[in-house]
Amino acid sequence: MIRAERGANVRAFRTEVDRQAGEEARQAVNFSRPELALRVAAGVAAALVAVKLADFGLVWLNAHERVLPQFDVRLIPYHDPRFTKRDALLRRYRPPPRVIFTGDSRTKNGFDPEVIARELGVEPALFFNFGTGSQVLRFAREAFVPHLVEMGVRPRYLVFGITPEHLLNRAIGRVLLEKYRSSLAFRMSHPEPGGDRVERGLSFFLARHLALYRYRGDLVERELVPDLRCWFRRQCDETTQGVSAPFKRIELLDGWITPYGWNPQAWDALLPGDFVGRPRFSERDPVDRQGLTGLIGQVREAGMTPVFIEMPLHPSFWAAHEPALSRIFAVLEEVAAAEGAGVIRPKGDYRDPALFVDGHHLSRRGAAYFSAQIARDLAPYVRDGN
Repeated sequence: MIRAERGANVRAFRTEVDRQAGEEARQAVNFSRPELALRVAAGVAAALVAVKLADFGLVWLNAHERVLPQFDVRLIPYHDPRFTKRDALLRRYRPPPRVIFTGDSRTKNGFDPEVIARELGVEPALFFNFGTGSQVLRFAREAFVPHLVEMGVRPRYLVFGITPEHLLNRAIGRVLLEKYRSSLAFRMSHPEPGGDRVERGLSFFLARHLALYRYRGDLVERELVPDLRCWFRRQCDETTQGVSAPFKRIELLDGWITPYGWNPQAWDALLPGDFVGRPRFSERDPVDRQGLTGLIGQVREAGMTPVFIEMPLHPSFWAAHEPALSRIFAVLEEVAAAEGAGVIRPKGDYRDPALFVDGHHLSRRGAAYFSAQIARDLAPYVRDGN
């Protein structure tokens, strides 16, 4: 009997203890929920502040040319940092320029609107240099001209600085198009159909931060990795044609662009000026005759007049690429004559190697000389009164 009573008392005591422990646990949970929510909110806020500080730091360092001097990280990027910068500069033009120069890297290093304007006694804002780097006819037709049309920028004259590679039918055209169309800026300007204004606004807000993360990736690839290679392996230079220069110096020089789009060659005064190395093209490379004809018609349909200028080349470049070079330029002149498009050949003396960096990219001195010479040929287009 006594044992039974003791057992009952023990069970009752345990039940009461369990009940009180459960109650205390429930109270502890109830008390901890607000505290947990507060901690989570504080953590999220701290993370957001850290991200914003990192964003601010990246923008500040870039603005002071401490990091990524080729880029302007305030801009949503296209496939190439120099394309991105020129796009932003051209959008600020009011009114649009009368003449836009486009072509590959020889164009962006060659036409200096300020020199041309000074020679003609006009404002440099009449001109803009939108050289795109490695441009070929396919890229001009499927990307560049539509890009101008979408911007609402239709110059009276669209002047193509023509080099032999510009006219060749090569795979680089497809590669450039893929890069351009997959760039963040292009995808944001061509959103999927549907969606309201709030959704689009949110997308652009997120795109801005996504762009900054993309630039952080460029920072790792273009600066952190070369820095580590320099510190640990003593490989601190970029090299071309057997000549070395600090990679940061080349990045800085290559990222400098005037308000009118001219970009001096980063390797200026570092290379001998003559062309050296293997030929860049041969007789076997096909000329994109159909693409050239289509480009002329497309430019005219967009309300612009196409003009072609054969870019100057050093005699060493001509010697290394004949007879292919003459054949390619002959196709240009033949097609342009059939379509009634203007072709200009530079009339200056380009035998001095100091006018070039490598036989086909103009040095600063070469760009000034070429721009002053070509201004005389461009005078009728600037003063035609239309």
